[in-house]
Amino acid sequence: MLVKVVVSLLAVCLAVSSTVLVGAPVDADINSPETKEALRFAVAQYNADSDSVYTSEVVKVIKAQVQVVSGLKYIFTVQMARTSCKKEEPESTCTVNSDPAIAQQHECKLAVLSQPWMHSMMLIENNC
Repeated sequence: MLVKVVVSLLAVCLAVSSTVLVGAPVDADINSPETKEALRFAVAQYNADSDSVYTSEVVKVIKAQVQVVSGLKYIFTVQMARTSCKKEEPESTCTVNSDPAIAQQHECKLAVLSQPWMHSMMLIENNC
């Protein structure tokens, strides 16, 4: 009898642990246009809110996830670094600053809420 109970509990635990929770974040396709647009928006907002004189850019995407909420919540964990472009300069192609003291690479978690039917995008998390 005890063996049947243990086997049954083990089967239930394995079944529950192997399923994905509905509404939980899942890995996003970083190459999809929607994910790229959300990341571009997140970086632009990060730069606008930053106190730095220089703009920053993504050096590496560590993790990209999407979650269905009251829209789509894109969650990015990225490696950021300051570029050689200053904020007040016109938009141009910027590269990571060659001076490590200025570049200051750091990891950030950025989250964007996208509600396309409302033409709305909002940076809801900025942990750098």
